[in-house]
Amino acid sequence: MEEEITDKLEAYLEGLGERFKYYYEVERNKEIGGENLAIFACSSTECFRQVLTKNIKIDQYYVKEYALVKVKEDFIGKKEVENFSRFLISLTNELVTPSVDIMSTTLNGILITVSGFSEEAVNFAQQFKFSKTFLLGLKGWCDMRLILVDLKEEKLYTNQKGKEVVSAYKIK
Repeated sequence: MEEEITDKLEAYLEGLGERFKYYYEVERNKEIGGENLAIFACSSTECFRQVLTKNIKIDQYYVKEYALVKVKEDFIGKKEVENFSRFLISLTNELVTPSVDIMSTTLNGILITVSGFSEEAVNFAQQFKFSKTFLLGLKGWCDMRLILVDLKEEKLYTNQKGKEVVSAYKIK
């Protein structure tokens, strides 16, 4: 039974890595901010408007997105989800660079377990909000998505912002 759950976890992580590789630079088993992450993925998209030809650009900016996947094999309570959300918030100083060239940065925090989440943990995740603007938005802003993946029950739980991308994290 335990081997089946471990295989399910590895299959899910492998599938997630495959989905990420088309849009992100993906690193497996990376340590950031003192935490070991199963997957760390980074994407930077350049957006611009042009006039008449491709060589005449009116303006341009970047949109950055990070996916931080943490795996816990134990049953997860509210305290662990709170700690993970604090970890994500602390990374804004490390990963987010306020600049007029970067419009927005999104941090996707994905917490995966094979043993389930407590009801309080799910409620906390669904109520979680974080958004920060830099210089009234002129130097961009940062939003955070929190996604809980329960492989035991095959369920996903997200905050409001996470609902935008929940379909990308479906368990297959």
